[in-house]
Amino acid sequence: MKLPFKQRTISTAVIIPSAIVVAALALLQYRWSTRVSEATAVRLADSLQMSIMNLQKDLFRYFSEISVALRIDPIEDSPADVNRYVRRFAEWKAVTKYPKLVSNVWILTPDAGIKQPASRLNLTAGRFEAGAWPTAFETLRADLQRASAEFPRNRTTAAGRRDEIFNLEDPSAGWLFDPNIPALFHPVNTVSGSVEWMAVELSSQEIQTHIFSDLIRTYFQGTDGLDYLAAVISGTSPGHVLYESDRGFGYPPPADADGTIDFFGRVPPGLTGSPVHVFHAPSNDKGPDPSVKIAWFPFLRETPADADWRLVVRHRRGGALGAFVTEMRRRDLAIGFGVLLVLVLNMGMLIVTSHRAQQLAQLQVDFVTTVSHELRTPLTVIISGADNISKGVVETRQQMAQYGSVISNQAKQLLGLVERILLFAATRQGPLRYNLRVLEVQEIVDDALASAAGILEANGFTVDCDIPEDLPNVKGDRSALSQCLQNLITNAVKYGAKDGKETQPWIGIRARGAGEEVEISVADCGIGISAADLPHIFEPFYRSPSVKAAQIRGTGLGLPLSRSIAEAMNGRLTVDTAPGRGSTFTLHLPCIKSPGTIEAPPASADLAHTS
Repeated sequence: MKLPFKQRTISTAVIIPSAIVVAALALLQYRWSTRVSEATAVRLADSLQMSIMNLQKDLFRYFSEISVALRIDPIEDSPADVNRYVRRFAEWKAVTKYPKLVSNVWILTPDAGIKQPASRLNLTAGRFEAGAWPTAFETLRADLQRASAEFPRNRTTAAGRRDEIFNLEDPSAGWLFDPNIPALFHPVNTVSGSVEWMAVELSSQEIQTHIFSDLIRTYFQGTDGLDYLAAVISGTSPGHVLYESDRGFGYPPPADADGTIDFFGRVPPGLTGSPVHVFHAPSNDKGPDPSVKIAWFPFLRETPADADWRLVVRHRRGGALGAFVTEMRRRDLAIGFGVLLVLVLNMGMLIVTSHRAQQLAQLQVDFVTTVSHELRTPLTVIISGADNISKGVVETRQQMAQYGSVISNQAKQLLGLVERILLFAATRQGPLRYNLRVLEVQEIVDDALASAAGILEANGFTVDCDIPEDLPNVKGDRSALSQCLQNLITNAVKYGAKDGKETQPWIGIRARGAGEEVEISVADCGIGISAADLPHIFEPFYRSPSVKAAQIRGTGLGLPLSRSIAEAMNGRLTVDTAPGRGSTFTLHLPCIKSPGTIEAPPASADLAHTS
């Protein structure tokens, strides 16, 4: 049913602005989600970079504490007094967080010809004990000799002994580092022209087991609510994984690491710029500013870059951090668009419901108008006949019989209209109770023809009835099925004439057995039903515009009631029609071939399905 032009205009005026608002909200949601994800990525990258650099600084601080504790004061300390190292080392060990970091302290004289080139600190005895050159430092002897040869030329002997080796402003200045042992080295004294070196041998076990573990737990577990996998690697072989938070993470080196740093300040192989590289998707550069400086001790000797200690971290859940941020953005967009979709669906349902309510209201108004006209005609005839009788206009017995017949027919028509309305109202309130029993098709048709005899005779219709005697029985309520057929016959009478072109109006009633069904058809040769009206003919109150224009009386309840009765009897109602060629309505009922197999009928049937 089409809405009036005014209502369609109002609906369009509501739908178009609503669609624009929803589209604008979707665009804003997309842009907002994109900006939020970019800001989140930047914040996470900055936080990750800060955590990486703080971890490196803490590691450097732990190593620097040793150089601070064992530094030489050129004013107060005597270079020849080695006992001061015993005292200061004991003080450092008493206050440091990792007292097992240092495994040995040596004083080495790398020059050839020295009988006792090495002295090892014995903490138990509280002194240095002379001995042979340590095996762990054998490969470094030539490097220390080369560094000793450069030492006298780089220092000055002016009062105060202030030079780059004994820099009071930077206690760690002058210390050299070797990552392979690992160990720290510093020139401490010259004896007969030979340079003595302080060698602090560090414990690899303590560094890997405790220091790396504590630092990574501090900076990469729960950072900004995120957990990271972390590993410290040196080289690319499995044996060069110094630490791994999870088994198998450090080897092979992850290609999708969220952040890396070379502890010694050198750029890792294959990368450029800064020794710190952090995921930074929204930025044009893929890492922090190359000007970032990383403090570390100079190396005692040249070492390949792939042997450096390199920290790699990656987000634990959801893959790399970039994928995690992208997934968060997709999830936020999905939630946002899901909310908008629900809003659109609710708006659509509201509009559809509003349209249906308007259609129903219009149908109800049309129904009231139609029923009023249907009631007015018989009431007018009845009132007019009653007035004529009361005023003595009717004088003879024959006239009295005619008036009585007219009043009776109009009263029956009025009663039938009231009963259809009451029956429709009853179907809307709940299931109706029927007396279902075995019926013959002939008796159903006979009851329907008897009830419709008055309207058939009044309109001059002939009935062509073809009901075979050998049809199987059906199960149903006799009165209800007769009412169903009567409604079909009444409709055939109303719409069966072709504008007066037919000399004799005709209705055909035919019954046939079709497998498990019995088909009872009511056919006419009237105006037919258009394709546009066909989907709506079983809707309550619906009457096509062409029928209204032809001023054909009706309430729009006959077909809905007939269909409801058919469905209540486990049957169905179909139609075959075309404009100008008439209509054939067929009632399909399940047949009963063997009376001995009849099941007990249900106590009630639901007639609420009148759509």
